[in-house]
Amino acid sequence: MEVDRCCKLVLLGNGSVGKTSIVKRFSDDGFQRVYKQTIGCDFFEKAMDFRGKGVKMSVWDIGGQSLSSNNLPNYVMGSTIIFLCYDVTSANTFGDLQDWLSMVRKIYDEAESAPSIEDISPPNTNSEKKKKRREKKKKKSQRAEIFLVGNKIDLISRRQVKVQEHDKFIRQEKLNGGFFVSAGSGENVLTVFYKVASASVGVELTPHELEFTKKVLTVKLEGENKGKLQDSEKIEEEDGQAHDDLMRQLQGGGGRDGGCNCAIM
Repeated sequence: MEVDRCCKLVLLGNGSVGKTSIVKRFSDDGFQRVYKQTIGCDFFEKAMDFRGKGVKMSVWDIGGQSLSSNNLPNYVMGSTIIFLCYDVTSANTFGDLQDWLSMVRKIYDEAESAPSIEDISPPNTNSEKKKKRREKKKKKSQRAEIFLVGNKIDLISRRQVKVQEHDKFIRQEKLNGGFFVSAGSGENVLTVFYKVASASVGVELTPHELEFTKKVLTVKLEGENKGKLQDSEKIEEEDGQAHDDLMRQLQGGGGRDGGCNCAIM
């Protein structure tokens, strides 16, 4: 398959938000693990085709790297897409996103302000000035698209960050969008990656195409009555009563109020 674009996607956020768990979901979809020895980092890689347009997608797992890590500029620079990740059950991880975003923007600002060969050489002609402007514009165009990603949406009863707060952060910081996923159940994980990968080559996937990415592999239920959904006991009681009524009707005992026995199976 001919590759039209290489897409490097990096997940950033606190160490407890589940970034590694999200990335591990890709091993179930044919992504191959690659180890980059020069910076000691794993990433998953896969060639993908979107209506004849090829994308070589690499998803980087930077594990528990903190804001103070000296390696962060190596991960951020050259990335096409950045997912700012937080845990929807932890308000602290959401609050720390501002620091992560500031760090990313600082890395780009410093890279753009660093002198290039053209900057330190005295311009002799107007063409040199134009070349410098083109070079500066090119540097700015290398900034990644940034999306906000809330993980652990399967833990409904423990949720602390509202959807409204999620959307407000996207608007205020002028991010490129946002998603909700669950690394625990697999919900929406592959879908969001396929969305951003296809968009990188100008292809918008249809709802039908996205259906093939919706893989919920496990379901975790919480609460005192594990294994029971909300209001399940009430539903079970009503179903049991309806079953008893039906059996009385079939046996000629009539319904609860007596009268005609008629059952449609």
